[in-house]
Amino acid sequence: MNIHICTDYFLFPPYAIMILLSCTAGFTLQYILNVKRGIQPMTSGFITLLSPFMSFFFAFLLTYAASGGQKTGLSSMGGLFGMYLSVITLALINRDKGSTKITLENCTLVLPLMYSISKTGCFLAGCCRGIPYNGPFCVKYSGKVTETGCIFPVQLAEAMVFFIIFAIGMIMLAKKCRHTSVYLLTLCAASKGLLDFLRESHIGKAVSLNQLLCLAAAAAGIIYAAASERELRGNTDTVRASLAK
Repeated sequence: MNIHICTDYFLFPPYAIMILLSCTAGFTLQYILNVKRGIQPMTSGFITLLSPFMSFFFAFLLTYAASGGQKTGLSSMGGLFGMYLSVITLALINRDKGSTKITLENCTLVLPLMYSISKTGCFLAGCCRGIPYNGPFCVKYSGKVTETGCIFPVQLAEAMVFFIIFAIGMIMLAKKCRHTSVYLLTLCAASKGLLDFLRESHIGKAVSLNQLLCLAAAAAGIIYAAASERELRGNTDTVRASLAK
């Protein structure tokens, strides 16, 4: 079974629509989660206002810098960095470790959903396309925007995988699992890093910039979890010592 997509768009390009839908769904859910989990509405609102600006800024900046000033476009890794930086910026202002942990976790929870929706837009537009492929569900683009031979539908695969990761994250949140954000961040980094091998842009490369950034993101999450666990043990030991006196 082959898939054919015509990119002769008229008034509303599907990529722009899906990016807008991704931002609307992600930032709205982030605000709702923050308020429901005890973050002040004003703080939640500031994060929601700051996140789009920082996400788009770093998404464009990373693409521009990585291409040596030759390309413009949205980088998912740049957007991820901008999202986290917006939360950290508010954390530096509030200086509340408890709320910082919650807002970082909520940010991590919504990112897979946003990425899943945006990748659907990439699939419809033909950007970030896959390697040449003639097997089942190969996709062929035609039209003014994109024209290709049969290629692997890597964008669709990413959209499905990351929606599943989002669902796993919401289940973990409902069950109050510890280190939910670290598990999700590591799972997202591993999934994106592996799927990057199926992108056309990876041809001829041993390791791509996306994969290096995925490794860095996973390492940062693990370091954060280790630091949190050490702090928790230290607090527990202090309480036990006080009770023993």
